[in-house]
Amino acid sequence: MRVVVDASPLIALDRIGCLHLLRDLYDLVVRPQSVLNELLAGQERCALSPQLIASSWILTEPDPPEMVLRKELGAGETAAVTLALKTQADLVVLDDLQARLVAAGLGLRVTGTLGILAAAHRRGLLADLAAALSALQQAGFHVTPELIARMKATEV
Repeated sequence: MRVVVDASPLIALDRIGCLHLLRDLYDLVVRPQSVLNELLAGQERCALSPQLIASSWILTEPDPPEMVLRKELGAGETAAVTLALKTQADLVVLDDLQARLVAAGLGLRVTGTLGILAAAHRRGLLADLAAALSALQQAGFHVTPELIARMKATEV
C-alpha cells in the first residue's frame, strides 16, 4: 500500500514516539520534497528525531510539477495531495481540514494522525490508544475534547 504523508502527521507521530506505526501499517511511506523542506525548516522551533528526517523507510520524492490546487493550502499539503493524485496512492495522510476536503473532493482516500493511531490499535500495533491520544494532547496536537472522548469510548 502506497501512502503519501504530510508534515503534520509526521511531526505528531514523532512527538509521541509512534512514527514507526506508519512503517508497521503500510508497505510504502512517501513524503514530497516540500514536506521534508517544511520539517527541516521547523527543526529550529521544535526538536525532531533523526529518524523523522533521515529514515530509510520514509521515501522522499520530488514535488510533482503543476501543483496548483488551492491558495489556502500550504506547499507541503499541496505537494502531498498532488503527489497522491498523480501516483495513484492508496491513501494520503493529512491533518489540515482544508487539505482533507480538497483530497477527498479529488477522490483520494484520506486519513490523519488520529486515523493512523486508530488503525494501529485495531491491528494490535498500539496497545493503549487512550495513552497515545493523551500524549498527543500533551504534545500540543489540536483536536477537540469531544473527538478524543469518542475515540476513547470506542476503544476495543
